Amino acid sequence: MKRLVASLALLAALAPALASAAPLKKAKPVAVAAPIVEDEEPAAPNDALEPLNRVTFALNDGIDMVLVNPLVTLWNGVMPSFVRTGVSNFFNNLDDVYVGVNHVLQGNGSAAGADFERVAVNTTVGLGGLFDVGAKMGLHKVDGDFGQTLGAWGLPTGPYLILPLLGPSTLRETAGRSVRVMTDPRSYMDSVPSYSLMGIEYLQTRADTKANEGLIAASSLDRYVFVRNLYLQKRALLVKSARDKTSSAAATN
Repeated sequence: MKRLVASLALLAALAPALASAAPLKKAKPVAVAAPIVEDEEPAAPNDALEPLNRVTFALNDGIDMVLVNPLVTLWNGVMPSFVRTGVSNFFNNLDDVYVGVNHVLQGNGSAAGADFERVAVNTTVGLGGLFDVGAKMGLHKVDGDFGQTLGAWGLPTGPYLILPLLGPSTLRETAGRSVRVMTDPRSYMDSVPSYSLMGIEYLQTRADTKANEGLIAASSLDRYVFVRNLYLQKRALLVKSARDKTSSAAATN
């Protein structure tokens, strides 16, 4: 018993020295929350011509109400759905040629190859493009135009524009449309077949977008602003996609 008491007394006396000699345990660093950085506000759209654009927007609405909408309703009512689909496929097939050319100009050879393969398949097996056989083979239609190519080359959009009958555009996209018109064989045909083909394409395009126009009208108090922002966002995504694919293709070469 005396030995136990003596041992405990010795440990009590040596405890401070042992504690000071023991290695200190490192404290875990306290994680500091990263400062919250607020997202930058998106740049305001370049709509310097808004007063003129709103006048043209209202004019287009009037033309739609008096002329285009009745024609679209008549077209959808008279033409069977398979005929309308065939017409849409036919003009899409013609457009795929331009899509392929623009992918070449953007330096995206793989996409251009798929576009021209679509044209070849749909023109032959699809009977002149009336049937979209390419989509069933996994060759789906993609968007591409001269305005997108100009954007991929770095040309800025310029001010937003509303064109008579054609609707939303920008200065850059209008330049792209002009290139398309100048290179379209229909522009050099006689007046009757030229205007007939362009009119049918315009009518079918409007018929295809009729449902979306109704949704836009029901979802916004200011249709002008809604249409403008939707159009500019879509064009920005198309141009960004073209730049990314071009950069990726250049990196692999």
